[in-house]
Amino acid sequence: MTGFSKFVLVAACGLGFTGSAGTANAQELAGLPGLILPESNSENGRALFVSKACVVCHSINEVGGENAAPLDAASMDETGNPFEFFARMWLGMKPMIEMQEELMGEQVELTAQELGDIVAFIHDAEQQATFSAAEIPDKIEDLMQSD
Repeated sequence: MTGFSKFVLVAACGLGFTGSAGTANAQELAGLPGLILPESNSENGRALFVSKACVVCHSINEVGGENAAPLDAASMDETGNPFEFFARMWLGMKPMIEMQEELMGEQVELTAQELGDIVAFIHDAEQQATFSAAEIPDKIEDLMQSD
């Protein structure tokens, strides 16, 4: 994917992201009443990583595509600003959307909750430890082969 920047994905304990299939309470951002980070669930993020076809281009445990940066928790920053994730994703959006439209005929849609869950999975080494190719359904595997 030409021009696709490696994501430096970040999430922090206390910022709404938890590991081990945990769900964090939505937390208000300091000094900004009413602006919160969504609850996140890494187990749900694991399923979404596959069903939303992230795995077509990204890999975890060497399972998945090679057209974009691997998203192993071990290579992620331990703490940081989750908005950095969104900023970096924004930079790679054009080639991501082009690939999605080419392979799937449409852009993948993600809610804030789904994105929060995926980011939680990306940072959860325990959840990722057992991630395997057996979780990828034939439909997604076909997309991986056509890529």
